[in-house]
Amino acid sequence: MAEIDRRRPLLESIVAAMRLPWYAATGVVAASLMALLALAFLLEGPVNGQLTWGNLRGPMLPLAIVLYVLAIYPIMARFKQQAIASLRLLLDADAGSGHEIADYFLTPKLRWELMSVFVGLAVFLGLSQPWRWVRSPLAVYAAGVDALMFGALGFLVFDGLDGTLRVSRMTRRHLKLDVFAVSKLLPLANWSLAVSMAFVGGISISTALRDLNNLRHWQTAAFYVCLISVALIIFFLSLWGTHAAIVRAKRAELAVAERNLESAFRELRLTSGQASTSQGGTVYSTATAWAAYERKVREAPEWPYGAHVVRRLAASVVLPSAVYLLKLLFGLRV
Repeated sequence: MAEIDRRRPLLESIVAAMRLPWYAATGVVAASLMALLALAFLLEGPVNGQLTWGNLRGPMLPLAIVLYVLAIYPIMARFKQQAIASLRLLLDADAGSGHEIADYFLTPKLRWELMSVFVGLAVFLGLSQPWRWVRSPLAVYAAGVDALMFGALGFLVFDGLDGTLRVSRMTRRHLKLDVFAVSKLLPLANWSLAVSMAFVGGISISTALRDLNNLRHWQTAAFYVCLISVALIIFFLSLWGTHAAIVRAKRAELAVAERNLESAFRELRLTSGQASTSQGGTVYSTATAWAAYERKVREAPEWPYGAHVVRRLAASVVLPSAVYLLKLLFGLRV
């Protein structure tokens, strides 16, 4: 097995060390976990009456979440790389090379990634307390795949939030924006949307596989509402630094426009009583141009996304809510 490359995120380094394409490695993990599940059932004793969905539901939910994390991670990584590429083009050249600045802020820190996995495992131990219920081979498997799920989720949460905060710091310090070219930052909005949708997708899977009686508890509903709220907060939090940079750029441009407009109006007032109409016409044209420029700057968007991104975000929030309500209304015991 190859040595783990510390210049890559932890999950990418582990897959690279397997010397397999990403989805081939995901298939190997899925096949291995399914084989271990089958072995746990065989070790449990006679299979008659045990292969029911009620018995399978417990280990299948964390298994589905682990495979979901592995499936969506390359998509999120691609959106992240596109966002970084768009930011590099807008980094202030006076502060140094755009590649150097981006690499400084975005180089992964292995110890913090490992810490996020251990935090996920600690949450699993605190919530599940496996020493209380692990008494059989199937329970051992369920505890193991639960721990794997919490570790993967801990890493996924850290990776999304860490990238968000790093990009936010980078935009606050070094981003040089053209207020009329905010669309160049659309890849950043797409990445933020991808991070939020990743959380919402996991919520949808959890809702679909969770027991119907459990979904009827108000605590469960409150928990899912909190998770969806976190997904929305992540979306806007990840774009807040860019929003602040756009607002600063707009204020700077408005200050220039207002100074020139004030100067043009003052000159227009001084030339209004003179006989020369050509000079007055020139001053009037200048004042009109600066007034139009000021209006355009004020109308420029302050967030790096359009209506289509908002629609996708809204749809991603509606999906888990729809799954939840359909199971409750129709009594779907999936």
